[in-house]
Amino acid sequence: MFRLFFFSLFVVIPGVLAAQNAALRGVVTDGADQPLPGVHVLLPALDRAATTDNDGAFFFEGLPARSVLLRSSHLGYAMNEQRVELTPGVTRQLRIHLREAVIDLGMVSITGTRGADLLRNTPQPVSVIGAEHLLRRVTVSVPDALAAEPGIALVRDGMWGTDVSIRGLSRSNVVTLVDGARIETATAHAAGLSMIDLTDVDRIEVIRGPASSLYGSGATGGVVNIVTRAGGYTDGLYFGGALSSSYASVNRGSAGALTLDMADRWWYAHAHGMLRSAVDAETPNGTLSDSRFHDRNMSFSAGLRPYRSHEVRLRYQRFHAQDVGIPGGSSFPASASARYPDEDRELITAEYATGPLGTHVSNLTLRYLRQSIGRNVEIVPNDKVTLRPSADHEMDALQLQNTWLFGGHRIIAGADAWARRYSGIRLRELHASSTTIADLPLPDASFRSIGAFLQDEWTLLDGRMRLSLGGRVDQIHVENEEGYDLVYIDSDGQRNDSPPGRALRWTAEESDEISWSMHAGALYHLTDALSLTLNASRAFRAPSLEERYQYIELGDALWLGDEDLAAERGSMFDFGMRLHGSRVSIRANTFLRLMSDLVVDERMSDTLYMKTNIGEARLYGAELTGEYSPFDAAVLYATASFVRGQDTKNDIDLPQMPPLSVRLGFRMPIGEFLYADVSLDAAADQDAVAAGEDRTPGYALYSLHMRSTQLRFAGVGIQFFAGVENMFDRPWRRHLSTLRGLLRDEPGRNFTVRLRMLW
Repeated sequence: MFRLFFFSLFVVIPGVLAAQNAALRGVVTDGADQPLPGVHVLLPALDRAATTDNDGAFFFEGLPARSVLLRSSHLGYAMNEQRVELTPGVTRQLRIHLREAVIDLGMVSITGTRGADLLRNTPQPVSVIGAEHLLRRVTVSVPDALAAEPGIALVRDGMWGTDVSIRGLSRSNVVTLVDGARIETATAHAAGLSMIDLTDVDRIEVIRGPASSLYGSGATGGVVNIVTRAGGYTDGLYFGGALSSSYASVNRGSAGALTLDMADRWWYAHAHGMLRSAVDAETPNGTLSDSRFHDRNMSFSAGLRPYRSHEVRLRYQRFHAQDVGIPGGSSFPASASARYPDEDRELITAEYATGPLGTHVSNLTLRYLRQSIGRNVEIVPNDKVTLRPSADHEMDALQLQNTWLFGGHRIIAGADAWARRYSGIRLRELHASSTTIADLPLPDASFRSIGAFLQDEWTLLDGRMRLSLGGRVDQIHVENEEGYDLVYIDSDGQRNDSPPGRALRWTAEESDEISWSMHAGALYHLTDALSLTLNASRAFRAPSLEERYQYIELGDALWLGDEDLAAERGSMFDFGMRLHGSRVSIRANTFLRLMSDLVVDERMSDTLYMKTNIGEARLYGAELTGEYSPFDAAVLYATASFVRGQDTKNDIDLPQMPPLSVRLGFRMPIGEFLYADVSLDAAADQDAVAAGEDRTPGYALYSLHMRSTQLRFAGVGIQFFAGVENMFDRPWRRHLSTLRGLLRDEPGRNFTVRLRMLW
C-alpha cells in the first residue's frame, strides 16, 4: 500500500533517451607518474562519476556528444579540471596528472548533500575522511576515525562499541548511512557504527549540522555518510586486488583484508573480506577487562550496463562480531562481566540508475534496501544470575531521486520511505533455582517514515555567489503491540506462559504525525581564495522506539522511556569563513542551535533515569581548522572545537556536552619515500555538567605516525604505515564515556603498523 503512495508522489518524467554513444577513458597519475587509485572522476553537468582502479584508470560510456567539464579530485591532491569534446562513436583518451597538495584546498568531491559537488563549493559545514587517510591510523571503528575532526567527539561504550557526537548531539540525533541505508538499531549500547568494515570504506562524509530537509527525522544533529568501495567499468577485461594487514600493540589487535576486482565494458564485480581479533586492552592503570573483540566482514558489489547509460547495481554486506566485551564500571559491580556473544548486520541493496533523460533530467536513481541487525547481550553481575537481552532490528527502504537542470539551476527531487521493525526479549537466569524469567526491554514495535524532498542550487554574480534552498515533508507512523512485565517463567524445564502476578506494562497504541523541515545556504566568494558561508535550517525528529518504550536495567540503575515524548524541533544558524591559499588554509565556523522538546536522560534519583523533554534548549559553539606550509612540503596544522549546551528553561547545563578540544601537529617528508606526522591531542577540564554527571579532567596526548610513498615492484604497489599513540602512556578519559560509568580508562601507549599491497 505504501509503495503505491510512494510512487503517487511523482508525475511521469518526460523525455525520450537521445542517442548517447560517445565514450571517455583515461589514466590518472601522481607527480611521479605513478598510477593513482581511488581518484573521484566527475562529469558535473551529467552527474556521472567514476573512481579510478588500482591502475589509475577510469572509463565512461553512453555519453552525449557535446562539450563537457571533467573534474578529477583526490584527498591530498590539487583538483584537475579540463573541458573535453565528445564525438559520437569516438572514445576520447586522456592522461591526467594530479600534483600533491601540501595543504587542504577543499578540492574533493562529496555526495552527502544529495548531489555530487566539490567540498569548497558547498555552503554547509562538511568534513571528509578519505580511504588514504583511514589507512594512516589503525582504528577500531568509524567514530575512532572521526574523533580528530572539529565539532565531532567520540562517544565510547567500550573499545569496540562507539558512537559520535556532532556539535553536542549524538545517537538518535545523528543519522548514519552506509551506501544510502540508515543504521537503525538501539540508541544505547548499540555499537551501530562499529559494524562497519573500515578497510572497505572509500570515504566518510559528515554534515555538521541539521540535515532533516535532506534525510528526514533523526538528522537534527547531523549526518554520517559512509560510502564503501565499489567497482567501476573499464574498456577491456580488468583484474586487480589489494591485500592489507595491521597490528596494534595496546590490545594485540590483528586484522587482515583482501579485495578482488574484475571489470569489463558492460559489467564489474567487487569482492572484499576482513578478519579481525583483539584481546583486552592495556591502559596506564592496568588491563581493561571485557574490552576484547572478534569480528569479520564480507561484502560484494556488482554492476551491469544493459544499455549504455542505464545501469543496475547490486550490493551485499554481512558483518559478524562475536565475544565482544563491554567494559564494566559504576553500572555493575567490579566482578561483573558483560559482552556481546554475537552481533550481525546484513545489508542488501538493489539500484537502477540512468543517465540523461531528455533535455533537462540529468539522471534518475531508484534504490531498494533491506537491512537486518541482530544483537545479543550477556551480563553476569555475579555468580547467581545471568541476564541475556536480545533483539532483532529489520529495516526496508525505497528511495527515488532525480536531478533536473534548468539554466543555472540544479534541482534535486525525490522521495524515500523506510520502515523499521523491532522485536526482542530479555532472559534472567537464576542459577540456584534453575529458573529463567523472561520479560521485555521494549514491546514489539515499528517505526515508518514516508517523505518527499526538493533542493534547488544555483549561482549568481558570475559564479561568485552560490545559493541552496531545500525542504521536505514527512509522515511518521509509530505503533507497538501490548507487552507484559513477564512473558514467561521456566523452572526446571516447566514453562509457564501466564505466570501469576504479571501486569500489562505497555498497551497497544499507534500514532501519526506530519513534519516539515527546510534549509537555506549561501556561499559568497569575496576573492578567489576567501569565501563566506551562511546556513539556516529548521529541523525535526520523532522520538525513537527506544526513547518511547525502553525499560533497561543496568546494575542497580533503571533507565525508562516515555511513550508520551513530544517530537524535537529546532532551528540552527551557522556562519563560516574559508581561506584557501597556496600556503595557508583556514576554515572557521560558529553556530547557534535553538531547540524545543529536546529528549534527554533525566536523573530522577540515584537509581532511576527517565527520558524526558526539555522545554527549551540552546547549543552554541565554534570550530576552527587551519594549515600552514612554512617551506616545501612541511605543514603545521591545528583544529579546535567548543560547544556549550544549556537548558534555558531551568538555567542548567545539558548532559553529555564534549569539552573544549584542540589538536596541533606538524607533518613533513623525510627523504624521498617517507612522511612523518607528530601531533598533540588535548582537551580541557569539563566542569559544565548536568546533575548526576561526572566532571572529567583534561588531558594531553602525543602521537607519531609515519608512512611511505607507494613503491612499485613488478606491477605491485606496496605501502607501509606505522605509529605510536599516547607516546608517554598517560592515563586519560573521554568525557562522553562517563555518564553510565561504562568506561573510565582509555588505552595506553599503542604501537601500530600496517602493510598494504595493490595489484
